[in-house]
Amino acid sequence: MTDSSSTYTVTGGARIGFVTYTWPLAKLVTTADTLTVSTTMFGLFGTGTYSFSKAQILSIDRYGWIPLIGEGIRIKHSVADYPQSIVFWCRPTRVLAGISAIGFSPAATASELQHQQFHRGFPLRWAPLVAVVVVWNLLIGYEVLSGPDRQPVPGPLSLAALCIVFGVSTAAIRSPSVQSFLLKPGRTFGEVRPAVLLVATVSGAMSIIFALFMAMGALKPSTKATKTDAGKGPHGICRVIDASRSQSPDPGRCRFSRT
Repeated sequence: MTDSSSTYTVTGGARIGFVTYTWPLAKLVTTADTLTVSTTMFGLFGTGTYSFSKAQILSIDRYGWIPLIGEGIRIKHSVADYPQSIVFWCRPTRVLAGISAIGFSPAATASELQHQQFHRGFPLRWAPLVAVVVVWNLLIGYEVLSGPDRQPVPGPLSLAALCIVFGVSTAAIRSPSVQSFLLKPGRTFGEVRPAVLLVATVSGAMSIIFALFMAMGALKPSTKATKTDAGKGPHGICRVIDASRSQSPDPGRCRFSRT
């Protein structure tokens, strides 16, 4: 008989929905009654905890094709609030044996899993996503095309685009009203929370970095010497020739042309 207070804990990586966490950013904790997968963002703060009872898991299968690199276990579950794809990266043979030894065994039925998968598909509405992408491209595209020599150097509009993405993703995490606006009917925010949290973290960090660089003047387009009018002499107009194109070792040489 297995002691219900004993636990089996493994540190590894995970793939939760669209987001992949490398080792050691995920942890699997198993008791005789529950199995829990938890993840962190860069090891700084928790991003999700996914707990299952025996009745919520149909099977725990070996997953992957690349030994020691891309292998783990896949959890087939019936919890609609969680992302459908949950994979824990580990050494599957050892971990499956540990889960079995602790006394945890899946007990969900195939009919429960089929009912849960019936409502699957992409959970977000397409219209808000397309609107954010269009605004992003317009801001960055206008900044690139209107800049000097069309150099792709980030500026205020690029920073504004990042701030918009950060604002929308943060509002989606915190506001049920925004979640209802973004989600399709019958879907839950828990299905996409890891992906939205990743977008919020990355866009927020990039916004801070860009703002600091702009404040220090580090993000400025480079200038390149070109042909310019340098003045007029008695023999005509003097034009400065780019030193990289000049055949003369003297970069200050002027070429004169009669008018």
